[in-house]
Amino acid sequence: MPIPPVEYRTAERQTLDEIRDWHRGVLEALLMQRGAVLRAINEGSTVASRFAVMTESEVDQYFDSQQRELERLTMLNLVASSEATVTLNYFDRVGRNLKDTLSSAYRNWHKGLSARKQLRPDFDESGILTILKETNVINNNVVGQYRECLQGRHWLGHGRRWDKPIAIDRFDPDDVYDRCDALLRAIPGLMLP
Repeated sequence: MPIPPVEYRTAERQTLDEIRDWHRGVLEALLMQRGAVLRAINEGSTVASRFAVMTESEVDQYFDSQQRELERLTMLNLVASSEATVTLNYFDRVGRNLKDTLSSAYRNWHKGLSARKQLRPDFDESGILTILKETNVINNNVVGQYRECLQGRHWLGHGRRWDKPIAIDRFDPDDVYDRCDALLRAIPGLMLP
């Protein structure tokens, strides 16, 4: 049963809390810059060349756009981080031959996969999340709420090449953090990084 080798020395995993702290710090800096630019424009002071010909309304639009992009990238990072944690937990359970309900279900499903899929199993539909849900070891609503975040993650992670999913504008980083955190905390025996 192939289990992919993971080079932990080069991994740069982030916790949900680290991602949230990064988001808050960058947002704070962005808001401070916005305030400084608007003050400079009102006072007639020198501003960076990109803002020199902008009106206050255009500056607001610019910073709103920057904040929206920051929020989207934060949501992508939160969902990707939790996906990595769930996937690594899956491989750990399969590789260690644990006997609990979830580990047994993962192992049985893993055995039926092709060699290629064993190295890189599907995550969402007909994948790891489906097995997690079918075992009933956690509240299925928690899995469902997390899955709603995946549409935006896929849209962002694959270059926004199709119509924007509604969920991307429905959620903010705090909503996504809560859903990712709820999923990770609900998985029995999962040790959070």
